[in-house]
Amino acid sequence: MLRFAIHVSSRSTALQLAACGLLLVSLCGASACSTYSTDLLAGNGLANGGNTPNTQAGGSGVAGNAVVSGAGGGSAGTDTAHAGSTVGDGGVGGDGMDVGGGGAKGGTAGSASGGATSGTGGSGVAGFGTTAGATSVSSDLIDDFEDGDKLINIINSPRRDGIWDTNNDGTAAGTEAPAPMMFLPVQLDANTATTAAAAPYAGDTYAAHLTGKGFTTFGAYMNVSMRAVAVFNDTPYYDASGYKGISFIAKAGTTASAIKAMRVRFISGDTDPRGKKCMTTGAQNTLCYNHYYASVTLTSAWKLYQINFSDFVQGADGMINASIDTKEMYGMEYYFSPSTTFDLWLDDLTFLK
Repeated sequence: MLRFAIHVSSRSTALQLAACGLLLVSLCGASACSTYSTDLLAGNGLANGGNTPNTQAGGSGVAGNAVVSGAGGGSAGTDTAHAGSTVGDGGVGGDGMDVGGGGAKGGTAGSASGGATSGTGGSGVAGFGTTAGATSVSSDLIDDFEDGDKLINIINSPRRDGIWDTNNDGTAAGTEAPAPMMFLPVQLDANTATTAAAAPYAGDTYAAHLTGKGFTTFGAYMNVSMRAVAVFNDTPYYDASGYKGISFIAKAGTTASAIKAMRVRFISGDTDPRGKKCMTTGAQNTLCYNHYYASVTLTSAWKLYQINFSDFVQGADGMINASIDTKEMYGMEYYFSPSTTFDLWLDDLTFLK
């Protein structure tokens, strides 16, 4: 699977998750989650169009890339510039979390302004999208692990070149794999149904896998940074204000008694000592590490999670800020509480636009 160091990765627009019928999960914090409109018909198909209305029926859609099986033929084209040229004859399957987001699309006739339906859409076959009929979501891949290393997908403007790692509270009897500074993705089983390392969709070859237990102070986590520098305390901010949130696919592993509750934490200049805005000692309302977070409940099957930054909240165990500052991002943590056993599989971390 190829990876490109461009602003919008082709990988993020083709999440081929057909084999497992994943479910979209909408997560809410203290504020209301965004709701995805059901007004957009599955497919948003365009047929054989040019710059004039086209009355030819769309052909049968082919398998798309998404999370849930797609619906049948689409409705009138809506691309105001091309009307059909982006999909062509009959349309292909929905583009996962990116453009289309609605499963297979046979597509009806399009026009230069996305005009009225004038043909009959073909029957789409197993597609993927956020769900059939959901509003399309544009995305920007952070990492899909397909290069088999700890580096994220490198972007030059603005610079994004961070790494994956793990950490814990250092409890002597605690165990965490991979250990800190030893992160590497795990090769997946091509069988997408019956093994612990089963791939979430055909063609996916690597994912992150974190296991551990026995940490009794602050717990343990897997983290991803947006920037990699020689001196940790000199890490620059990454400006994520152009994005509305993140998405990823994840599941709980097969370890007995592994906890399903996990926090996804946003690490920023407001809550991390590197930002020099909070303290590591002193009065509680000045303390660092009160990171913004969203709670996630894992299941034994792979699922797609989409979380808006506006849904991240803070606890009461440190300095409290007026709002999350996405302009001063250091990274993300997948965090497990003290005295728990954990087993996390994670893949395809993406910014949502």
